[in-house]
Amino acid sequence: MGSTPDPVAARSVVRVRVRFCETDLMGIVHHGSYPAYLEVARVEWLRRRGVAYGEWASRGLHLAVAEMNLRYRTPARFDDELDVEVVLGLLRAASVRFDYRLVRVGGTDGGALVAEGWTMLACVDGAGTLRRMSPEVSVVLERAEGPAASWIAPGA
Repeated sequence: MGSTPDPVAARSVVRVRVRFCETDLMGIVHHGSYPAYLEVARVEWLRRRGVAYGEWASRGLHLAVAEMNLRYRTPARFDDELDVEVVLGLLRAASVRFDYRLVRVGGTDGGALVAEGWTMLACVDGAGTLRRMSPEVSVVLERAEGPAASWIAPGA
């Protein structure tokens, strides 16, 4: 059982530029580079809601990737700019799913869908034991991005 968050509040877009080291001999982004783009977008998604992920980790709260799915649609190349749209797709008691769309910016096919997918993250403690998310954490995950967002630690 889980909740589907407000689609407007749950969405952020993060722009990344393809680096040469992320491409293969064919000059296209290697399939193994895409998970890093998802992580960059996901961490920025949290930051825009006032979460410094390192702070959560120092308090024993971790969001470990438990599953990942990617579908590649069209190649990205060195120096392409990609908008990584990340949306909180599902919030459960001990897990969260983020949905992604990577879209090329500019060029002759600007707006082309490069890849899409999702990650399911499990809420675990420092020992890797599955834990329920506190109501305070759920509130943070359900809010819209903005400069006024901040996370108040439980008991603070």
